Amino acid sequence: MIPRAPGLFRLEEGVGARASTSAPAAMAAPAGDPQLVGLRLIIQPSPRKQQLPAVLRKSAVRIVNPATASAVKCHDDDDSGRRVFAGLEFLKRCSCCHRDLDATMDVFVYKGEQGFCSAECRCRHIAKEERREMEMLLRKRRDAFHRRHAAAAAPKMQASDRRITLQITAAR
Repeated sequence: MIPRAPGLFRLEEGVGARASTSAPAAMAAPAGDPQLVGLRLIIQPSPRKQQLPAVLRKSAVRIVNPATASAVKCHDDDDSGRRVFAGLEFLKRCSCCHRDLDATMDVFVYKGEQGFCSAECRCRHIAKEERREMEMLLRKRRDAFHRRHAAAAAPKMQASDRRITLQITAAR
């Protein structure tokens, strides 16, 4: 039999078992129900090195080689020669009013790569983007209309020019 690596989840056994002190209150059995029904999963912290959680988007991260990182003087805490990820830090300023975003502030994100300091800035940016899209659509429709009418008018003018030319040649 192949040995299994320890999982992140633990199954508590026993009838009427209550949530441990480390588990959130939402995972505990209801107060009126003496018996726990179903399975209860408790997330256990990894024994590996604890790091602060970081949310990264794949398109916002680039791989930096250690040689390049030292030449560019990038932050590199890995001395083993492995490749390190460097974030592009696109959430430093509000995309609308360009106010600095602080770690203590709520950050409102739009399309996963634009950060805003408030819901108003985010709504303003969304409205501006929708207005831009509507203007582009209107411009495309107007250009198509003018092209269609110019193409329809051009053969009529050429046909009338031909008639005039034919009348002039017939008169001679």
